[in-house]
Amino acid sequence: MMKAMKQVMMGVVIVLGLFGSAWGADSPPEDTAGVEEKAAAPAPETPEVLFRGLEAKRLALEERAEAIRLEEKKLKELKAELEESREALETLRQQIETSLSRLEVKEKAVNEVQRLEEAKRIKQLVKLYSSMKPKQAAAIVDKMDIVIAERLFMNLKGEVAGKILAYVEQPKAARISERLAETLDDLPEVK
Repeated sequence: MMKAMKQVMMGVVIVLGLFGSAWGADSPPEDTAGVEEKAAAPAPETPEVLFRGLEAKRLALEERAEAIRLEEKKLKELKAELEESREALETLRQQIETSLSRLEVKEKAVNEVQRLEEAKRIKQLVKLYSSMKPKQAAAIVDKMDIVIAERLFMNLKGEVAGKILAYVEQPKAARISERLAETLDDLPEVK
């Protein structure tokens, strides 16, 4: 391919050289006044100079084509790396989602166990306070955390809760009553 290209370029140079000398033969006789101008003008390019120029351009184009091929190769490699990274991230995302789902299931199970245990303890407290004398139960409720007292009174029968609450110190009894009223507001209406 390169030989054929060189032969074609040589042929072009030879043809240009032949026409150049033929054009020179037909040109009118030189003016002696214009000799100084021609000496200052650049010399016409010879076929050898033309060939060297074309060869230099060809080499520059080949270098550029090689640089483009290298860039394309780099881009393909980067694209492959990017695709691998994307796939790895997708796999990681799926693993995280699976782990989160498992964690949610475990958390729900733990919460349910805790809720059942708490309900069991409250049920035991209800039994205990229901069997106590109201005045004794009220003395304990006075020192009890308000949240626990609220849960206790929510689960006591109305008559028992009323008897105990009558002996609880008034400020604490008022707070317990307010909290019970707020909790009841959250429940659906009974018709």
